[in-house]
Amino acid sequence: MALEEIFPFIYGVRVLYVNAFLLAEDEGITLIDSGLANRKETFLRALSEIKRSPEELKHIVLTHHHTDHTGNLAALVEASGAEVRVHPLDAPIVRGEKPVPGANPKSIVSKMLWPLVGRLSVYNRLAPARVDHEVTDGQELPMAGGMKAVHTPGHTAGHMCYLLERHGGILFVGDAAGNVFGRLGPPLAMSTEDMGQAKESIRKLAELEFDVACFGHGRVLKGKANAAFRRLVEKMTR
Repeated sequence: MALEEIFPFIYGVRVLYVNAFLLAEDEGITLIDSGLANRKETFLRALSEIKRSPEELKHIVLTHHHTDHTGNLAALVEASGAEVRVHPLDAPIVRGEKPVPGANPKSIVSKMLWPLVGRLSVYNRLAPARVDHEVTDGQELPMAGGMKAVHTPGHTAGHMCYLLERHGGILFVGDAAGNVFGRLGPPLAMSTEDMGQAKESIRKLAELEFDVACFGHGRVLKGKANAAFRRLVEKMTR
């Protein structure tokens, strides 16, 4: 585990190749995504490192249903009693009412390597978890001092990003885009349900005002992050 203080009271929790984020307000803690499965103790240790208790975890907000982002959801809800928020289109999968969709059938890589790709963590089925609130586009969420939900379909149908207005704007991107090896780009094609829609969502994000972008995969992008998204849009349209 790597715990990174991004700003005071805002922390990144990295487990292998996946990032989650803790927003540690006085009135309670919000967790954005819950990482790879069987890592509950990793998150409890992160809370301990910032001198907070599991009972202070009040909200878990999901960007999407993939199990590398929801892997510890049920365990952390049990440990903390936190309320869970997710978009209505991904909520039935989180609850276990619908199966996890397979890899993108249009991806050449997934067609060639499906016997291997199908075993990846994003396609695993985990213990169902409850969803307390279904979040819609533009909704203002009453945690972390106020956070705006932005529907960004493509990677999954119900993918959401979340925008904090403080520090010039902090965008929690999930897998709507990635910043792997310092390169900003669209999400991985084989695990993206609709790449055309995903690119439209990147265009939507580029219109927002934010100085910092925090990704599910890759390093935090600080300083004029929205300008980097606008350059990506220009590159995609060439």
